[in-house]
Amino acid sequence: MIVWSGRGVLSILVLIASVLILSGILPKEQFDFALVAAFLITAAFSWIMGKKWNSKEPQVLIDKATGQELLLEPNHSLFWIKMQYWAFIFGGLAVVILVQQF
Repeated sequence: MIVWSGRGVLSILVLIASVLILSGILPKEQFDFALVAAFLITAAFSWIMGKKWNSKEPQVLIDKATGQELLLEPNHSLFWIKMQYWAFIFGGLAVVILVQQF
């Protein structure tokens, strides 16, 4: 079960799309390098878009019935980890796969 908030699921979708595209382009002998490239592409996407989407200013909403203020902060996360921090996880996985090849 994948748990996400906001646009956090896009990290997984970018990873899947990258793996499918790169494994179709590169020969089967190069699948590990396609996987490394896919993880690095996803890491870059997660960092750039996560920083952009999670750094927006919070919105203040006022409940008409009670007059109470409600603060809405952006939260784009995957498995309770903010999207930009997944860049380190994806990058680390790319390094692990790359090191195993040598």
